[in-house]
Amino acid sequence: MWTRRTARAALGSVLAIAVALPASAAAPSPRGEVPGRDPFAAAAAAPAAGAKTLPGLVPTRHDDLRRALDRGELTEAEYALARARSLFHPDASAQRFGDVTAPRRLDATLVLRDLAIRQRALHGAKLERARAILGRPTEGQGDPSDDGYTVPALDTCSANACVTWVASTPDAPAATDTDGDTIPDWVEQTSDVVEEVWAHEVTQLGYRAPKDDSTSTEHGPDGHIDVYIANLGDDGLYGYCTSDDPNLGPNSTYEFWDASAYCVVDNDYQEFPLPGLPSLQVTVAHEFFHAVQFAYDAFEDSWYMEGTASWMEDEVYTDVNDNLQYLADSQLRHPEKPLDFGTQGYLGWYGSWIFWRFLEEYLADQPDPSIVRESWEQADGAQGGPDRYSTSALQAALKQRQWQFRWAYADFGAWNANPAATYAEGDAYPTPPFAGKLTIRSSKPEVGPFVLTMDHLTTGYVLLKPGSGVASNAKIRVAVDGPDYARGPEATLVVKKTSGAISYVAFKLDADGDGVKTVKFGKGAIASVTLVLTNASIRFTCWRNTRYSCQGKPKDDETRHLFDVTLIQ
Repeated sequence: MWTRRTARAALGSVLAIAVALPASAAAPSPRGEVPGRDPFAAAAAAPAAGAKTLPGLVPTRHDDLRRALDRGELTEAEYALARARSLFHPDASAQRFGDVTAPRRLDATLVLRDLAIRQRALHGAKLERARAILGRPTEGQGDPSDDGYTVPALDTCSANACVTWVASTPDAPAATDTDGDTIPDWVEQTSDVVEEVWAHEVTQLGYRAPKDDSTSTEHGPDGHIDVYIANLGDDGLYGYCTSDDPNLGPNSTYEFWDASAYCVVDNDYQEFPLPGLPSLQVTVAHEFFHAVQFAYDAFEDSWYMEGTASWMEDEVYTDVNDNLQYLADSQLRHPEKPLDFGTQGYLGWYGSWIFWRFLEEYLADQPDPSIVRESWEQADGAQGGPDRYSTSALQAALKQRQWQFRWAYADFGAWNANPAATYAEGDAYPTPPFAGKLTIRSSKPEVGPFVLTMDHLTTGYVLLKPGSGVASNAKIRVAVDGPDYARGPEATLVVKKTSGAISYVAFKLDADGDGVKTVKFGKGAIASVTLVLTNASIRFTCWRNTRYSCQGKPKDDETRHLFDVTLIQ
């Protein structure tokens, strides 16, 4: 079994990725760019504040509430209000609108974000209901579930955060207090976990701390982030962070996109698959990172927010591995679905965490998570920040390392062909399906052309195996005819020997997207060759109210990638 280090070294020797060099001295990729052209020049930053559109609404099943929006009976803000209400009281929402599907429990933060950033479009009683939903548990009937604490709250503050709880009612944690200091053990454990997460995300990894919330009406004991303990299990919620920052309110003239946040976690996590501490740990790691994200840009693309937050779970608590569940809805299982795509039934936004894990392990000799922070620094929508959207921010961060997004994304597809040989924890990862399988025989030495039609940020895998009559010293010539190079095509051959050794050969496509590679294919020596075709396009017509990056319409979907194979012996 290869170790992670030897596997990465083998990949780097063929793809010439900069695994042994500092970021500032990154080696050029053999993929290269066509001379005189920059097919992915740094994408434009978002429009100036006030012109940037709101991120798309969290996708849900097309229920009666969604149909009311589509018919124009509800504005986006009114829809966001009703959908947030359905998080906690689906029956009440159904009485008014009919068939209403409660949002996924994972989506609570973004559902409440949808409402928080649309407050300015609400008035009168509707605005008051929105404020009640966004209110903190200490506001009594004004918390997000409309039934906040009904008894006086208690709080305890550590160096960086304050934890608030109640001593009775279903919201109370267990009263067990083994050290006799009058603070329940669960409260102390929650405080300790928050400090652990802060130490990892803010102190160690260098992210901006959550924004001071002193301007919020109900801001807790001080300006530090507040974490409330409540009974969320009866609503099926792990936890969430949201914002009551007055800068998001209807009377605000604030021109930037950052916001303060507060968080709510469960009082015992006994209703969940990983009861107790493990669920608390990964929930805090994930949700606290949403509070960190809000300090950069609370309006960012949903796939970007959820993908990096799910990645952070594994970064802080690597042994819990709760985020492995999302890989079923990732490009390891669905390479044909765009990286920035998600629906009510497809958790692609969460499964995209594997791309950030890839970047961490790929760009340096040792795992280096700093690329994620550098990307958020490019997305920074606070005063003075570049305010780029998701893929544009990552492209800019990679360019600072003398790298290109398209090279990284193509090599992501190559890594995914054999995750156990490339990722540190790849033995636990699924492998992608093949779009096609071909056995090459001497009786028919030329096959193709074949075509894969691909959307932006997708990958296709074609398995090539030596069949009857193939000599031990045979080779195959693979010719790729993709769309114009400016539209994002890349291609790689993954050669797997019968010994289990794996090597990678990158195509250098010309301006027309064409390229040819010849590799060994001898029967008995070569088990298979996998052709990895990539559509690495991040070109969008932005602000078109879609679920993709910059709410944009992709410019390079449904591109045709042709290839043919010739046996040489």
